Amino acid sequence: MRPVLSREQIREFDRVWIERGVPGIVLMENAGRGAAHLIGLKARPRAPGEKPRQGASVVGSCIRCADERSLLGVSFLVLAGPGNNGGDAFVVARHLAGRAANVRVWGLVVGTELKGDAKIAWEAMCALGIVLERVPPESEWEAALGAADLIVDGLLGTGADRRVEGPLARLIDAVNQTPTEIIALDVPSGLDAETGAILGSAIRATHTVTFAHLKKGLLTSEGYAHAGNITVSHIGVPSELPASIKPAAWLLERTDLSARLSPRSPTAHKGTAGRVVVVAGSPGTLGAARLSSRACLRSGAGLVTLLTDPETVRQLEAEVVEVMTASFEDVRTNELLASAQAIVVGPGLGRGPKARRVCQAVWEKGRPTVVDADALRLIAEDREAFLQAEERLFVLTPHPGEAAALLSSSVQEIEADRFSAAERLSEDLKSVVVLKGPRTIIAAPGHASVVSAFGSPVLATAGSGDVLSGILGAFLVGATTLEEVFGRAQAGVGVHALSGERWESQHGDRGLLASELGDLVPEVLSALLS
Repeated sequence: MRPVLSREQIREFDRVWIERGVPGIVLMENAGRGAAHLIGLKARPRAPGEKPRQGASVVGSCIRCADERSLLGVSFLVLAGPGNNGGDAFVVARHLAGRAANVRVWGLVVGTELKGDAKIAWEAMCALGIVLERVPPESEWEAALGAADLIVDGLLGTGADRRVEGPLARLIDAVNQTPTEIIALDVPSGLDAETGAILGSAIRATHTVTFAHLKKGLLTSEGYAHAGNITVSHIGVPSELPASIKPAAWLLERTDLSARLSPRSPTAHKGTAGRVVVVAGSPGTLGAARLSSRACLRSGAGLVTLLTDPETVRQLEAEVVEVMTASFEDVRTNELLASAQAIVVGPGLGRGPKARRVCQAVWEKGRPTVVDADALRLIAEDREAFLQAEERLFVLTPHPGEAAALLSSSVQEIEADRFSAAERLSEDLKSVVVLKGPRTIIAAPGHASVVSAFGSPVLATAGSGDVLSGILGAFLVGATTLEEVFGRAQAGVGVHALSGERWESQHGDRGLLASELGDLVPEVLSALLS
């Protein structure tokens, strides 16, 4: 896993290296030089097998860096703020100009108002004859923004935590309205690096070059919408964290998923593969029950029983082949739940008296349990009944609306600080929480959260969450501790998201049926195992 840092942690990271003897201006120079290299490649991509330009004085794999005329004819508009993010922008501007680019730099302040490392970076930029212009009148913005081949955003950086208003907000809005590609330095200006909230207005970048380590705010729904593609650029010091920094979160990577999977034993049978009970479905919502139980089988469960409303049993028996069925009112319900090695409860369940009773029975069984959809709403209505369960091996899978109900909050408040919402829910309900979204967060009591950047827009389809609950149900078989549940929840989230990516690679970014998503799980598992 890759560490994800908070605002204070990234400041501490810089401070530690400065105290060890690496001057702040060296860190700034390395950050800006690395960003300029990536920006140069963005402006003039190196084609496969490309040969050096005619007249280039240095031949090698890094010809784009070495050739002082590689950006001739490319126009950049660099936006610089008054702090260190502006200093990074000055370094970028100098390196771009050093490769023959046409560079124009707008500043929120003039150079004499700058301090510290940012002032040193400005002076070095001026040595090349680059002028720092104060942002011109609004009447000139449209023409200047349109004339640039690429815009570099170095206005605010990670320190911004107050609402962006007035001329700066209008400048950001004007930048966003241009068709020109935008590269943000560290974080898009106006995006809170800590929470991912939008501070009034925020740059919508096509690419963000962030320095040293990922920041929490980049890995949220708004971070996903505003940062574009993200590249981590090192700043000339080892990326290993000092002992004083424990990451605020971790980024889930493909190797983490592979490490949690193992080939099935040749002697496996349906009993050893896992018995899962899916408590789901009611009149009018049978699709959710079907999707969840089928995904559970596709994810490796050996025996799946669908425990459902008595009115729906007969209809389901005529439609499902591999899944067994039983009624809530069957005298064997408690026995069935007690024999399960994992339980999924909630998809299409309804919230009537029968649903309440069966949920209470599930809470009392102490099995590894995925809690989704209607079951989450029932917890919101009767939290104490859920908290009375002694064995707590639960994975709650709310979307922002369900999380808001559980926290007596609003969707807007959840999205304004997704990490805090997931972590508060996990602590309050003593459970693993999977807060779904474009950047799904997995939180557990006493642990740093894990965030998944896997996924695809195709997952925005009805039934996708039901498929996730089924995948998680299969993965929870055999878990005996909350820590095990936490790890298996991460694997389930990753496999679900990669299944969406696989479908998109074959068909495009829309049109997925949730049933097709579940059917891709075996392919994804095979790829991870190999």
